[in-house]
Amino acid sequence: MSTPAQDQSFRIAQAPNINYATWDTTRFETASTSWVEVPGASVDLRLGQGSPSYGAVFVATFSAEALSEDTDGDGQGLLQATVFFGDEQAQPMSNNHRFVTARGNPEWSNHTLIRVARFEPDFTVRDVTARVKLRVAGGRGGVQNWVLRIERFSL
Repeated sequence: MSTPAQDQSFRIAQAPNINYATWDTTRFETASTSWVEVPGASVDLRLGQGSPSYGAVFVATFSAEALSEDTDGDGQGLLQATVFFGDEQAQPMSNNHRFVTARGNPEWSNHTLIRVARFEPDFTVRDVTARVKLRVAGGRGGVQNWVLRIERFSL
């Protein structure tokens, strides 16, 4: 499987070739410290022979009402979120994807993130399905009323 290039910028000189979107109102909560997929928060994407393009830059926008609760009693509960394309985490990539933090009495609030992945052109068919994943540190958290939008810029 290809890995997204480590480029830190790209110039957009045209509209996306294809826009994809999915959404749901269902609440999903987790206490997992490992990445877990938000049910339904995925878009089937393929590259290579017989797909819409051989290579692409994908821009993912994820927006959701989110909640983080502290379970350790230290006030540091944290819900992390990111987007994976296939098995690869999108950019920017770090160990600190703070989507929402626990503060006082937990309350649902709206949050948004943007991630980017670049796959160079190749005839080989590749599954680069976009998936939103969450994990927590020092607590539990969740999302509801979310929207995932993917913009595809063919290379």
